[in-house]
Amino acid sequence: MSRSLLIFRRVTAMLLALVTAGPLLANEPLILASYAYPTLDRTLALTPLARLVEATTGQPVEIRLYRDPDEIAAAVAAGQVDVAVLNLGAWLRVARAGEVMPLATLVPAQEVQDRYRAVLLARPQLGLADLAQLAEAAPQLRLAAVLPGSTSGGLVQLAALADARSTPLGWGSVTYAGSHEAALQVLVNGDADLAAIAESPWRAWLTANPDPANHPREVWRSAPLPSGPVVCRQSARVACTMLATALTSDSSASRAAAEGLATGWPELAGAERFLAYDPARYAGLIGADIPGFGAREPFDSPSQH
Repeated sequence: MSRSLLIFRRVTAMLLALVTAGPLLANEPLILASYAYPTLDRTLALTPLARLVEATTGQPVEIRLYRDPDEIAAAVAAGQVDVAVLNLGAWLRVARAGEVMPLATLVPAQEVQDRYRAVLLARPQLGLADLAQLAEAAPQLRLAAVLPGSTSGGLVQLAALADARSTPLGWGSVTYAGSHEAALQVLVNGDADLAAIAESPWRAWLTANPDPANHPREVWRSAPLPSGPVVCRQSARVACTMLATALTSDSSASRAAAEGLATGWPELAGAERFLAYDPARYAGLIGADIPGFGAREPFDSPSQH
């Protein structure tokens, strides 16, 4: 074989590789992601949304679940995710990073929306009655929280306590229990001094345990909290504005996506449709400082994917 023919064949092979690279890349699935939670099948809850994203973009979609809100926030900020369903805490972190577009939010049933609050509970033997006292005593206290980055299960209570303390907040220990119910049980068992959980699990526990003896004491309760949005990272394969239009349209696909998410997030129960993202509702929260946890103890969590 002549040298010129060999060079021609090599160049042809290289050109063919370049031509086929584009279609191969296009067949790589888009990543639709959120975070796992015990007892809730969030893969199933995300499936109708995945179908809507596939139909709108013409691209295959892979559903991916991360360990907790902090991990999904980091993955979105790092560009590892195309579309994500975030809780409020994750969105507040991602919003500061930029390059991510909020598409839409869900409107839960009114009674659910009114109850989406954070509560801070204390052992009755603690003898501390308000936020200021708890904040000052925090370095000696054991806190049970839900997940890293949980809005109603840690972040909101931390912000309130930090506002009540003149020096940086610290803890004797922080235990992530994995769920609101488990964090409450850690407190009830006497293995924590405080528990940071959502109001609805707390009310459910009170209904199931009407005997007032040795009940945890509710020290503080937040105002109703907005839910986190569905977000999108713009790319050659994802037109975020087109996806936002698809979500907020009155179509069977958008209603199915909304109702699917409502089954996987208790704070979204009863939601039937998406609304366009309202920046004014989140502006003050995004601008506020969110304190982090100090010492923490891990829990056994679901796998990342």
